[in-house]
Amino acid sequence: MKYNMNKFIFGSLTLTSIFFSQGLIADSDNRPVLRKVQPEVESLDSLHPKASPLANNAQHNDNKATRRLASGNNAEDLEHYSKLERRLGVDIGLMVPFNDFQKDFSNATMLGLHFTWEAIAPFALRVSTHRASSYHKSGAASGKLTVSAINIGTQASFPIGRFIPFLKFEGSFNFNDVSFDASKIVTAGSDTFVTTLGLNAGIGIDFIVGREVSFGFEGTYHYLIPKKINLSDSTMFDLGSSYATAGFRVNF
Repeated sequence: MKYNMNKFIFGSLTLTSIFFSQGLIADSDNRPVLRKVQPEVESLDSLHPKASPLANNAQHNDNKATRRLASGNNAEDLEHYSKLERRLGVDIGLMVPFNDFQKDFSNATMLGLHFTWEAIAPFALRVSTHRASSYHKSGAASGKLTVSAINIGTQASFPIGRFIPFLKFEGSFNFNDVSFDASKIVTAGSDTFVTTLGLNAGIGIDFIVGREVSFGFEGTYHYLIPKKINLSDSTMFDLGSSYATAGFRVNF
């Protein structure tokens, strides 16, 4: 019985040695070493894309804000322009005088600025100013008329694709001034501050040419409360005469 037990133990040890030797490999000195298995690890760039210089550059370019007249995508440009709530514009055109202005003075170049802030579509708050100077029909030596105003009101726009027709209505503070030659001197009624008040009504259309720029045309009739001044020749002149302006505009 004891002999059989020893034989069983010897056999077990022999089998264990054989199986254990399969997990060993020999080095250059024929010494057994344990097999070391290295797990596959993804590259650092794939695990951490933010650490990659290429990824950082791409992300920086995507986040960089740009201002372009056009992107090449018409739908995108129109959508971008329609989201601009505030716009500044420049006006250049012609002033056409009426009433007493028309009797003595010629048409003149008009310059102006306007600012719109969309409040409740299609209506926007509008603030504008303009100025025009006209010489007497007989020549500069015979007199000069200057009309200028600060206007506050509203503008209603009705976009149709790239075209934006609009209507406007404003109240105005007018700073008109007039001078004549020695035969006509202002004797009474001349003001150094606000000359008179008025109302403006106008119509126009803009055409979108890019993401943030449009060109347009605008015409306005300016009705002023009459303001008479006395002249040395016993006549009167109305500094509150009406006039019209028309011209081109640029919005950006």
